[in-house]
Amino acid sequence: MAIATFTEASKLMGYRSRSTLYSLKKNGLLDDYLVEINGRDHLLLKPGGKPRLRDYLASVLQWRQGNVMTR
Repeated sequence: MAIATFTEASKLMGYRSRSTLYSLKKNGLLDDYLVEINGRDHLLLKPGGKPRLRDYLASVLQWRQGNVMTR
């Protein structure tokens, strides 16, 4: 089971900042992937019985190409 900070996870997912992940956390979309370690939230990259975080994010986010939303 791989665990990453929000900074590490955002880099692994190819985001420029952590803000997308924090926004998803605020909206409750990352509840199945959150784990608290020493009072700080971390993300499970592959929780048991759930899709990988990368696959899950692709299913809940619309990707932008050149700042234009794609369908």
